[in-house]
Amino acid sequence: MSNPSPLFQNLSFDPEQVTAVNQAYDLACRTLQNIGQLEVDREIIAKGILQAAGSGERDANKLCERAILGLTPLDYRQHST
Repeated sequence: MSNPSPLFQNLSFDPEQVTAVNQAYDLACRTLQNIGQLEVDREIIAKGILQAAGSGERDANKLCERAILGLTPLDYRQHST
């Protein structure tokens, strides 16, 4: 796993949950990159993961899934042509 994201530095979760949150974030970013969705705001991904973690979820795969499934078209950055 990579170093903890700065987005998660001040969490008040237990160590197990912090690890799961960081793993979920890495997995979500890799998943979106692999399917060609590079332009999702990473803070939105982090907020989705934190929301799921705040409800007690500790499984990194489920945290990732909930964050990705919670994305809307407005969560993607708009580019001018």
